[in-house]
Amino acid sequence: MAIGRDTTAANIKPLEGAIVQKVQLGDTTSAGELIALQSDGKWDPAIGTSITLTVAVAIQGGADTNWVDAVVYGPVKCITGGTIGALVYVSDTAGEPSETAGTKDTVVGWNKSATVLFVAPQIIDFS
Repeated sequence: MAIGRDTTAANIKPLEGAIVQKVQLGDTTSAGELIALQSDGKWDPAIGTSITLTVAVAIQGGADTNWVDAVVYGPVKCITGGTIGALVYVSDTAGEPSETAGTKDTVVGWNKSATVLFVAPQIIDFS
């Protein structure tokens, strides 16, 4: 089974040790989506086709200008089918995690379990 984003909003939960911050969305976002800070100060679904400097996981969904909680570091229950210990990347599909790098390699973190992503962003490819 390949990694996927858990699409049941009630399942998306920060776990003990997670650092959670309030962020303002800049586009429609679903709970559990990977989000990235944009130059306007808002967070949009992250996409691996361009350089992503900041990545978090939205705990709630919302629309442009809504404020939601986001895990910026630490464990969050938000995935399905993760391979324990595998790196998780920003994919070329907006908001979706992948165990394969997108066009620009941005690591979101690693799979702590099949359902838990440990958010620890790293930028690999600036080119």
